[in-house]
Amino acid sequence: MIHTVFYVIIFFASLIISNVINKVFPKIPLPLIQVVFGLVLGAMGAGNVLRLNPELFLAFIIGPLLFREGEEADIRGIIKHGRTVVLLVFPVVFITTIIVGVIGHNFYSAVPIAACFALGASLGPTDAVAVSSLSERFEFPKRITAVLKGEGLLNDASGIIAFQFAILALTTGKFSLKDAAVGLAISAVGGAAIGFVVAFANRLVLSLMEDVAAQDVTGYLMLELIMPLLAFFLAEELHVSGIIAVVVAGVMQASGFKKITLFDAQVENLSKTIWGTVSFVLNSIVFLFLGIELQRIATPIIRNAYYDNFRLFLTVIALVATLFIVRYVVLSLYYAFIAKKRGQKFSRYVDDILLLTFSGVKGTVSIATILLLPQAVAQKYSLLIFLAASVTVVSFLTGILVLPIIAPAKEEKIDNVAKIAILTDVVAALEKESAAVKNRLGYIATIDNYQARIQKLIIGQESATMTSEFNALQLLVLRLENEGLETAFRNNQITLKTYRIYQRYLKELERSIVHRFVSSFAFAFAIFLRAVRLVLSNILHLNLNFNQKNVKKLVGDSKSEIRDLYFSNTAIIMDALENLEGIYNADLINYLQSERLRTSEQVASGGFINRIISKARPNNLDEMMRGYYLERKFIFEYEAEGILTARQAKTMRRTVNALEDYSMNENHSNLLYDFLEYQAK
Repeated sequence: MIHTVFYVIIFFASLIISNVINKVFPKIPLPLIQVVFGLVLGAMGAGNVLRLNPELFLAFIIGPLLFREGEEADIRGIIKHGRTVVLLVFPVVFITTIIVGVIGHNFYSAVPIAACFALGASLGPTDAVAVSSLSERFEFPKRITAVLKGEGLLNDASGIIAFQFAILALTTGKFSLKDAAVGLAISAVGGAAIGFVVAFANRLVLSLMEDVAAQDVTGYLMLELIMPLLAFFLAEELHVSGIIAVVVAGVMQASGFKKITLFDAQVENLSKTIWGTVSFVLNSIVFLFLGIELQRIATPIIRNAYYDNFRLFLTVIALVATLFIVRYVVLSLYYAFIAKKRGQKFSRYVDDILLLTFSGVKGTVSIATILLLPQAVAQKYSLLIFLAASVTVVSFLTGILVLPIIAPAKEEKIDNVAKIAILTDVVAALEKESAAVKNRLGYIATIDNYQARIQKLIIGQESATMTSEFNALQLLVLRLENEGLETAFRNNQITLKTYRIYQRYLKELERSIVHRFVSSFAFAFAIFLRAVRLVLSNILHLNLNFNQKNVKKLVGDSKSEIRDLYFSNTAIIMDALENLEGIYNADLINYLQSERLRTSEQVASGGFINRIISKARPNNLDEMMRGYYLERKFIFEYEAEGILTARQAKTMRRTVNALEDYSMNENHSNLLYDFLEYQAK
């Protein structure tokens, strides 16, 4: 039991670590990182403990993901391109099933043709989760996105149905095309009916709760989370398509009139957060299991002397090529017909054909499907499971390698000019108001907050080269500040209290560095070094207190110590920046030097320490609310004057709403800060 718990902990830790790696190195696709982690976990023996149960995998992982895809799907776009979607969902899947089966049987004639058709059926459908993960990195045309979404929602069902008929032919030796067509229709229509009934029942329950004034956000979300499970298991129990039931339930759940009420707003906000987390976890589980299952399945076959590894390699390559070639040929014939019918040139459709072809990657659903083989068949023909897993991974890697070449990368068009102007107006208004009050600390802290937001927007507005240089210089300043702090503390020039206060200032400086524009290793090393030094200094201080040895200064004037330390570091930083003239942009160096001199004036006035404390223990709620009011006011004015687009205004309002909700959060704890302050006394 403990052994299993250990692997479960490692499994979920891998989800977190893979996401962190992707954030530090965004050019590496997250699914690829997770597949590699899965392979490592498999090599560690996780495959012996964390076994993939295909029925539960489809119900608890793929079902909820497809349900959410159905909720978010652009149904109008899918219907508009319905013919292309139907082509990929049915003819392409069935043709792929037959051709892959024939080729597989030619490579290994000892495997019955019906079993090879089962292999083809498992590899026929495009994996919606894999496509969704890959497409996040590219700017697909809307028509391509709509087609891929529609295909991903429905073709799992067609693939599983084809697989079931192949297994029926394998176990009984009989196959009827008429019976298969009737069975397919019943399964699809029955699944859709179940999905509709489940969605209708959910709405009925919610209406009853509303009638008796028993509305509850938590209860609403729990009902939504169990809907895909209920739809899937009910459909499977009635021997119809659980996948189609889940998709229809999701589509129906999202349809209807939008009610503007406080309850619906609370549900919407919480639902997005919960589903975002659930979707990320389930997607990550899919790719981790892909790596684990590949390692578990492939290793015994590769080590088996009965199979020639080179022949296995050729078979996998041939099957992967077949998947893409079949898809390309069918799509080419279809678009050639469309071009001829519309009197257009075929060449205008080539890009669409290539994008749709190489987006047809396979995923863990293919492995889960082939694992549905009856146990006796799976034991006898374990080669089929190996081929399904290997082809799945190779097709996925092919998509990762080819799509960046043929698909336009996502380019974030940054236009922060209007945003910067609005925030600058807010700062000007706050400064004007602060001049009329005696205690300006709350206003100063609020203005600092807005100045930090303005700086981030300015950095984002500049070119990548300029931003990279700016952040590299900031990293240099952070290092010099840290070295000066450690030297002063080591030479007993400052107290531990001063050390901790200055560390909070360095933390704010660290947050201002956009680390994707500097060396990720350099950034990580600098932050790691600062964290280690902070921990060691606190451990050392606790040991000194325990031994009753007062070696370090425990009392002192923190303001004067911070002032002296800051001025000492300023002299070093100004010299370092001056020596870099001619290497870095002169305007950037002048800006950093002038900012350093400006903050030195603040330090000299004695307000520096209060600003740091106010950021750790914010007590400027009234001033922040005033700032948010002014921000909304200027957003409305700029939009009315046409300076700000409706889309930009919508984004800015969402930002203000999120910041306001967070600022009004009364559950924020300052326990750690209070503890450190107590220790320093």
